[in-house]
Amino acid sequence: MILHLALTMLDMYNLMYCAICSFALSLIAIVLYLKMGGVGLWRDDINKPVKRKVLTAGGIPVLIVLCGSYIYLGLAFKAELKLFHGLVLATIMAMVIGYIDDVYDIKVWKKVPLMLIPPIPLVIMSLPDPLWNHTTVFGIDFGVLYWLLIIPIVYMGFSNGANIIAGYDGLEGGVYILILILYIFIGFISKNDIVLYLSIPLLAVISAFEIFNLPPSKLLLGNVGSFSIGGILGIIPLAGNFEVVLPIIFLPHLIEFFFKIRYKGETSVFGVVDEKGIIHNKDGIKSVIHWVISWGNMTEKKITAVMLSIEAILCVVAFFVWYLL
Repeated sequence: MILHLALTMLDMYNLMYCAICSFALSLIAIVLYLKMGGVGLWRDDINKPVKRKVLTAGGIPVLIVLCGSYIYLGLAFKAELKLFHGLVLATIMAMVIGYIDDVYDIKVWKKVPLMLIPPIPLVIMSLPDPLWNHTTVFGIDFGVLYWLLIIPIVYMGFSNGANIIAGYDGLEGGVYILILILYIFIGFISKNDIVLYLSIPLLAVISAFEIFNLPPSKLLLGNVGSFSIGGILGIIPLAGNFEVVLPIIFLPHLIEFFFKIRYKGETSVFGVVDEKGIIHNKDGIKSVIHWVISWGNMTEKKITAVMLSIEAILCVVAFFVWYLL
């Protein structure tokens, strides 16, 4: 009993030490990235009344630190070594694809299947010795297809869809933070170490990024960041066996996806900004955010606040659905 408690305290010490270091190192890495001008990728900030450029591909410094954290945790917790090594390789591969997309703007029909590639290392490392002892999704046991089919498809779907609602200062990182708080809460209640090991360092690095993404934003994640983060956010509930929360917390993203299909990709989440910073929508409601804009007198900050409030409510609903089931 005493030995078990001591080991548990040591595990938590390693995890919290890793989280604090991840946050601090991410701050340093982002500051250096900004001072060096990143990798030279700049985007128009179309939500401001005055034209300005904002640096993108900000996922590079954040994810480099996250990979280092996962490597450290893999060495500290030998039982999850393959999990962390697999995720580090998947993250690096997703970063490469995301960077290419940020530079060359890969067509949707190409980048969607491309995101089936990053989870391959995770699947290969998992098959001989499963990282978690279940192969069920929504009560259905998929057996080996869980690794060969479900894991790659979930990674592909959430890596592509995670940034479908983005482009407003503080919004993308804020949504990820709310989702990760939910994951960590569930991890503590269910006493699932894997969920905590994956979620806490990721929350630390995204929190550091969010400081620089608050209005007026100095940095955007870019697809180099959102592909990797989205994939991990999709995998964590599978590892923790609480996948029931996924369709709830990603409901705005799913609705946005259906808008994309309905209008054959010819739509965006943006509106037209006037000289006072009020955003107007002149093309009808073709996005979840267009619906928010239709309320009237909406600035970028207000839109972000509304969307984060909606996401917070969805996270609370998702928690109670999980808890009651």
